[in-house]
This record gives sequence, structure tokens and C-alpha cells, in this order.
Amino acid sequence: MKAVRSLIRCERGVATIEMAIVITALLGLIFGIFNIGMMMWTVSSLRYAAEGAARCAAIDTTNCGSASAVRAYAMTLYSGQPLGASNPFSYSATGCGHTVTASYTYSLSIPLYGSYSIPLSASACFP
Repeated sequence: MKAVRSLIRCERGVATIEMAIVITALLGLIFGIFNIGMMMWTVSSLRYAAEGAARCAAIDTTNCGSASAVRAYAMTLYSGQPLGASNPFSYSATGCGHTVTASYTYSLSIPLYGSYSIPLSASACFP
């Protein structure tokens, strides 16, 4: 009985367990911040590419004379995370002028917090 009481009152290793709990939450937070930063970089790059492609469609008809050329030009301007084999950009010459839109579903994965699919979009119009 005395051995059980002394084992219950023993505090050796408590700091290690507390550190393991805190470091787990801290690492989840750090990886979450990193992943959200990568998502923001992807959105920024989508917007930049859409704006550049809309301007190219309005000004430079030799390089951006067709819808497929505008979409290809937008992909050359995009510098974010790899988008896979698909081209997320679309082009339209209606509305306010030359409109380029982009839509992409970002897979946000944060350890210990889960995975989320976040739709990202960007649009630019250049008259």
C-alpha cells in the first residue's frame, strides 16, 4: 500500500509530459501558420496572373489573341503552388472588357486540426 501511495505522489517526469502537451499544440500552430501563408501566396499569385492576363488580352493581341492563348499566358504568370494538370483560368471578352477569372480548391492540411478544402478565386477585368 505504501508503494502505491509513493507512486501516486511521485512527480518525476511531470515536466516531460507537460512539455509534450505544449509542444504538440505549438507545432500544430506553427504548421497551421505555414499552411495559411502558403494559401495566401497561392491567392496572391492567382490574382496577379489574372490581372496580367486580362491586361495582355486587351493590349497585346499578338501574344493573347485567343482564349486559349490568354489562359496559357496566365499560367506563365502564375508562380504559386503547383495546380496540377488543370488550368484554373478562364477568359471572357464580355462585361467590363477583357475578363480573366481563376478558381482553384486549395487543400489546407493542419496537423492535429484536420484537413479542409478551401475554394480560392480571383478575377480581373481590363478595358
